[in-house]
Amino acid sequence: MSFAKLSRDSIVNEAIELMKTEGLEQVTLRNVAARLDARAPSLYRHIADKRALYALMSEKIIRECLAATPESACWQDWLRGFGHALWNAQSGNTGVLRLIQARAQEDSVSMQLREQIVETLVGLGQDRGDALMAQRSVMALVTGWTTLSRRFDPLTGKDELFTALDALIDGWSNRKRAN
Repeated sequence: MSFAKLSRDSIVNEAIELMKTEGLEQVTLRNVAARLDARAPSLYRHIADKRALYALMSEKIIRECLAATPESACWQDWLRGFGHALWNAQSGNTGVLRLIQARAQEDSVSMQLREQIVETLVGLGQDRGDALMAQRSVMALVTGWTTLSRRFDPLTGKDELFTALDALIDGWSNRKRAN
């Protein structure tokens, strides 16, 4: 790839592909540069370091989950769809789970994504006070379930996860009715 064609997006996309094919431990600026037919110093113009690359990769994956979440008429269906999108992103790639453990998004990006999710849930009728906790609960359930099902039996767990996800969302619905 010519220097002129290098961009932050192309670097992040290539890093995610490298993670999917060879694992997170292979995601270095040097390895990504080699796959882009560039030299590592060329990437520093767009991405400061490996930590920043991991943050951008995490952000892209979460944004893809948000984009994959179907439009819904109610917050419960939206959370369910978001849970499915998270499962799809995590279940096919152990690198995603390692990325979550290795590096979360930068604080400002994380806050922006949380606010986007909260606004979506509030717009669909969820209480603002519960929206962030409901979103975090779904993310924790899916990520934890994905991690444990992979460790114990990677061929099972999806149906059980979605049963647990429904129960979690029902719990948030019951909480809202009780208030």
